[in-house]
Amino acid sequence: MPQTDCCDTTDRLLTLAEAINAVLPTISTLTKTDTVPLFDAYGRVLATEVIAGLDAPPGDNSAMDGFALHLADLSPTVATQLPVTGQALAGHPYPGHVLPGTAVRITTGALIPDGPDAVIMQEQCRIGPDEAWIEIAPQSAARLKPGENIRRRGEDVQAGMLLLPKGRRLRPQDVALAAGQGMATLEVIRRPRVAVVSTGDELYEPGAALPSGAIYESNRYTLIGLLRRLGCAVTDLGILRDDRESVLPALREAAAMHDVLLTSGGVSVGTADLVKEVIAELGHIQFWRLAVKPGKPVTFGRISDCLVLGLPGNPVSVMVTFLMFARPLLLRLMGVEPTAPVRWPVIADFALRRKPGRREWLRAQLQIVPERGHQVRLYPTNSSGALSSLCWAEGLVELPEDCAGVTPGDTVYYLPFSELGVD
Repeated sequence: MPQTDCCDTTDRLLTLAEAINAVLPTISTLTKTDTVPLFDAYGRVLATEVIAGLDAPPGDNSAMDGFALHLADLSPTVATQLPVTGQALAGHPYPGHVLPGTAVRITTGALIPDGPDAVIMQEQCRIGPDEAWIEIAPQSAARLKPGENIRRRGEDVQAGMLLLPKGRRLRPQDVALAAGQGMATLEVIRRPRVAVVSTGDELYEPGAALPSGAIYESNRYTLIGLLRRLGCAVTDLGILRDDRESVLPALREAAAMHDVLLTSGGVSVGTADLVKEVIAELGHIQFWRLAVKPGKPVTFGRISDCLVLGLPGNPVSVMVTFLMFARPLLLRLMGVEPTAPVRWPVIADFALRRKPGRREWLRAQLQIVPERGHQVRLYPTNSSGALSSLCWAEGLVELPEDCAGVTPGDTVYYLPFSELGVD
């Protein structure tokens, strides 16, 4: 008989928050790590904190192309002319002490020579032939302050400070920060191994000839793309027919070799919906069905140590339930503490009546209306089978469980796809 636990109830559907709160504490971050070159670190999750070993910049340097000089040499009432005795270039420091009454040509990033206490931009100087001298007008001299146009040692990073925290999902700027410290590699969490499979006799691979009643399978293309963006190592198990003798061994073998098994279809109440039954036979189901729309027949369980997420078969339901439910769980597995996406309060330009009880997401586009600010419009149909609506949409309008309807001008909450890792 199928095994379930206390989270599975026939009396009341679990809310999304209840489901996530029930599952997250049971998920442990992967412990194995990889040491990867910086160019392979984008999107990976740091396994250890990174401490700065160097000051950045490593010495006082110029923020501008100009001339390094002594402020005390400048007159606030008459023009000051100073001889230029040399140059300081980035990577080629000035070799000696700059005497009072002289200036040195300096480029952006070059170390400040011994002596000068300010840099004047070249645009604020009259420059003599062959840069033999510069002349500074009194109004330009009056604006200069000690340390003007000088970037101090350690102004950006100080040796010993926390550079990057453990659990940071590495962005290009994070990798650049490590590169700036001379690090060639970073230790990161091993990628979660995720197996993806779709089920259904009606499904055929793109490129095949379609018999009557068949459709091309598209859900795996959504899921694999989302998983790769998230940073998972994905195995495509293809399409399984609605046949217990095919589904059971395939799921058993996949669970033995992966951290997560992600299925599409076969978790509802139809006679051919075998996936939920097989998950329960091979392992256990923690819950089935959530108070959400689209995507009510979501299943979560385990087969041995493998997390199993059974998503619905409709294409909109697949993407929405992945973003709202599966994504936070995968982030926790990767070592990233999932946070709630930012929800923007915007004005609705639509009317909608609905039965309260389920959290609902509507495909939407954001637009700016003069004198009204941001408002959203909806896709013409709310069908969970309308895959094209996901290409049209720029985000989702979220309606809470107790919402009974929306009228034009109401404030609703909008989740841009960028907040959900979909650019």
